Amino acid sequence: MIKKSGLPSFLWITIACFSILFLTPSQLVAKEVIVAIGDSITQADTHWAVNGHRNTIQGGWVTRLGNLLEKNFPGEYKVINKGINGDTAPGVLQRLVRDVILLQPDIVIIAIGTNDIFARLSADPSSSPDAYRTTISRIFNKLQLNLPDTPVFAMGMTTSLRKYAHVRFGNFLPQQDAVQAVFNDYNNILRKLAKDYKYFYVDLPSQWPEDIEESWEFCADGIHPNDAGYDLVAAILHDTLRSTVLRPKQKNDTRSSVMP
Repeated sequence: MIKKSGLPSFLWITIACFSILFLTPSQLVAKEVIVAIGDSITQADTHWAVNGHRNTIQGGWVTRLGNLLEKNFPGEYKVINKGINGDTAPGVLQRLVRDVILLQPDIVIIAIGTNDIFARLSADPSSSPDAYRTTISRIFNKLQLNLPDTPVFAMGMTTSLRKYAHVRFGNFLPQQDAVQAVFNDYNNILRKLAKDYKYFYVDLPSQWPEDIEESWEFCADGIHPNDAGYDLVAAILHDTLRSTVLRPKQKNDTRSSVMP
């Protein structure tokens, strides 16, 4: 190839050396990888909705988290989306090696359980709080065995809104109080297991509006967030990561670190 170009070998070496000298620091340092695994709320394609709550921008909290990180930590982080529509905790366990462990990420975010709750509310005999606890424990065990030094963030689940979800999904949910109780049970399981394994629990529910109508302002269809909801989720995750594991800026780093 050198002969075809007509340039001597030493010129190619000189060009390569000068190219390296003029690379920016972010181009010389490999990006840290964040893998987000979950269901459709993580996958976040554009969802049909009612009452004008349709998402207008494709991409959910994973895309938005990546944008926030790029703004505040340019060139330092890459966020990989491994959400799959309809997935459950057993599904995440089944694909954990392929979609997380083999990627050798620096940070893992797990957002799973909403469909497990729906199966529970639909009286699926294979779905129960005990089954969810066992499966999440197996996921955490496998992560600790294969990624012992990798911080893991388990995201709490926001409660679905029966009043609006039935328009798209039918009347499969019981009354809102019963829905809330089951979400509370599963979030408590996730919170305790995260603590037991020394992982981080992202308390999304406590930062989400409790009132149904206020919560609806952040929902696309009673289950999935809309743009405002995904913005809120991304901001909460960004703040959580920033306060726990993100690398601090160097003193001579003049890049902006102000949140949008």
